[in-house]
Amino acid sequence: MKIGIFGGAFNPVHNGHINLAKNYADSLELDKVIFIPTAVPPHKTSHHLASQQDRMNMLKLAVCDNRFEISDIEFKRQGKSYTYDTIKQLKEIYPDDRFYLIIGADQFLTFSKWYKWQEILENAVICTSAREDDDERKKMIDFAKELNLTEKDFYLSPYPVYRLSSSEIREKIKAGYDVKNCVPEGVWQYIIKKGLYSV
Repeated sequence: MKIGIFGGAFNPVHNGHINLAKNYADSLELDKVIFIPTAVPPHKTSHHLASQQDRMNMLKLAVCDNRFEISDIEFKRQGKSYTYDTIKQLKEIYPDDRFYLIIGADQFLTFSKWYKWQEILENAVICTSAREDDDERKKMIDFAKELNLTEKDFYLSPYPVYRLSSSEIREKIKAGYDVKNCVPEGVWQYIIKKGLYSV
């Protein structure tokens, strides 16, 4: 099988995440995409991080495509959520399958600083997309060349990226704005019910 790995804080999951996963699933003909919420993001502060249960619940409300699954393997593992460890664990579950690691443009441009990034490349195709414009796209292609990535290692999506981040959504909620058009309906109702991100 061809399996997409989509990790992130998903704090909260929003329409951009879902659309991006659909685009990759369609363009790469993936058999499934596994959403994996991070327990402790290695490079981010967890000060405004919703609970593991809340983030899992929001993902369950957002994921409705039968090609999509949700995994809590990083929650069950202690310590920081390093991608290398996650892929190593997934390789034990899916020993004969091919992985496609979905990451953002900013993450890709710092990929050479990731923990055991070269080992990650041995087990997964890096999939990313330009968020801004043609200049960013060129920068990403040049960076891929610096890392000696070939077509079998690297996929740059032609699809436009949904220009929205979870941090922007949290800030808008805290300021009292309605963000129901930014997240799936069930997620918006859950945020209101639980009073998430309002303080």
